[in-house]
Amino acid sequence: MKKQILIILAVSGAAFAAQARELEETKEALSKWVETRKLISEEKQKWELEREILGDRIDLVRNERDTLNTKIHETQSLITDADRKREDLVKEKDELKNASATLVNRIFTLEREVLALLPTLPEPVRERIKPLSQRIPKTEATDLSLSERYQNVIGIINDLNKGAGEITVVSEVKKLSDGSTAEVQTMYIGYAAGYSCNNNGDVAFIGTPTSDGWTWKQDNRIAQNVADSISILKNEKVAAFIEMPVSVN
Repeated sequence: MKKQILIILAVSGAAFAAQARELEETKEALSKWVETRKLISEEKQKWELEREILGDRIDLVRNERDTLNTKIHETQSLITDADRKREDLVKEKDELKNASATLVNRIFTLEREVLALLPTLPEPVRERIKPLSQRIPKTEATDLSLSERYQNVIGIINDLNKGAGEITVVSEVKKLSDGSTAEVQTMYIGYAAGYSCNNNGDVAFIGTPTSDGWTWKQDNRIAQNVADSISILKNEKVAAFIEMPVSVN
């Protein structure tokens, strides 16, 4: 009987020990499960946070992409406008270059005409415009700008236009037919004719402009008429009609 009881107790102890181990294993498994669920929850929360951050970054990148695309389109538009303006400027430059070439040819022609005109002008006039006429280049090679060249020519022409209808009297020295010289008063009628006489009123000259300069011919017969004309111009005599020889080339 005792032996049976011992066997039963041994079996019951073994069963109890087995249940205890099973309970302990269950508790351990439950603890691990709880820990696992906790880790899963933490990872899930972490993933949710990272997903939000990643979503925000994706939105930021998209916005940057859209902004960049907009800037690219704007830049392309600006490049297109710049290319168009560049083409317009190139075209305008070519037009200005052609116009400038025409102006250069024109001013060179005008300068040649002015230089050819200089010998036909009275000496006082040539001296007056000398500061400008000396600046006219003798060849096409020059350091003067186009505007400076036009200013020189225009300045000379304006000066000549003002004096074309004037009568001026200046003192000069003329060579007489006998080789001697005499101081005379010369009266220039514009740029077309000149008359000279000495202070005694017995020597006179008639001046005519040519392409090589003025030529003076002594003609003492008109000395008094020249002297009287000069006196009238100086208000030393009353105005009167005086005949003077005229030669027109």
